[in-house]
Amino acid sequence: MTDRIQIVALTVSVLLLLVVFELVRRRKLTEEYSFLWILFALVLLILSARREIPYAVARWLGVYYPPIVLVMVLIVMVLVASLCFSVIVSRQRQQIERLMEETAILSAELRDLQAAQGRPQDQWQRATAERSVPGGIMPSRTRRNR
Repeated sequence: MTDRIQIVALTVSVLLLLVVFELVRRRKLTEEYSFLWILFALVLLILSARREIPYAVARWLGVYYPPIVLVMVLIVMVLVASLCFSVIVSRQRQQIERLMEETAILSAELRDLQAAQGRPQDQWQRATAERSVPGGIMPSRTRRNR
């Protein structure tokens, strides 16, 4: 690698590391997810600092231009991060679906309990809303089950 490419690669690696730390400090990125990005930044930093590693990998892969190894590593890292975040999103979607089901069950149980007490559901909502609105008059736009 030429000196200019190595300096740019080192700068980008350090900037990535600093950005991740700043995002964690501002609580925009949780520590759980920052681990992956810190690991990637450190790998890029090591590959940028040690010229012989990209050269050896380039010879092993048959790549003519060794700095392209950094780009290949970066592409692999983005793919790994994308896969990890897809797993996280899938897990959160399942949790949301489960919470929606539980909420629907609790709403049905509440309606059943209200019906068993002989108090219609709409009457319960009106009584609650009338207490919260000054003068006891409930605007029609806030009524749900009309």
